[in-house]
Amino acid sequence: MKLSDKLSRLKSRRGLTTDALSLKSGVPKGTINKLLNGETRNPTIATLKALAMALECPLEWLSVEGSAAVPPPQPADIPGVRRLGETREDHWFDSLLPVLTRRVPLLGTIAAGEPILAEQELAVADCEAGIHCDFALRVKGDSMVGARIHDGDVVFIRRQDDVADGQIAAVVIDDEATLKRVYHVKNGLQLLSENPKYPPMMFTLNECATIRILGLAVGFTGKL
Repeated sequence: MKLSDKLSRLKSRRGLTTDALSLKSGVPKGTINKLLNGETRNPTIATLKALAMALECPLEWLSVEGSAAVPPPQPADIPGVRRLGETREDHWFDSLLPVLTRRVPLLGTIAAGEPILAEQELAVADCEAGIHCDFALRVKGDSMVGARIHDGDVVFIRRQDDVADGQIAAVVIDDEATLKRVYHVKNGLQLLSENPKYPPMMFTLNECATIRILGLAVGFTGKL
């Protein structure tokens, strides 16, 4: 599929006008129009990254033969978290195939709002076999609704000690767990919600001693 067709389909599915896509991505309207009309066949990686983020799709989907070389997408390229079970734009036939799953431990509850204790539970959650995760946590609260993660959803976590700026992580603060977007700032750490009613959480370097990142959020499903 041509890049122009991919952009057109994604733009339509996201309900974005060209003006809105330009504003959201920072890519000039003229550049987007040339891509939509097939007049530009060699967009820069920076342009593709900006459009991919605005259209909430993996960078590799917008790669085309003859364009600048695009490296395999890394988690940092995709600021959101994929909802499992959604059909990929470039693989519409996926919905016709059976989804292979595996079971991972469902450890407890994680707050999408104020931090709460993640109590251990003897339960499991079904995860798509292709998702690299180590455990799952159930969300409580509404602070991540901007990332489409709602109260009662199950989030799948890949265990790691740190994440890139802008990624969503499970974070333990004084033995209480919460789900937040993480940013490393000068002399500290900032945790952001995806709901404007929750203010940013700021921690100095000294206060960071009370914080532990459990892992990266790599996917989520609706209420089980």
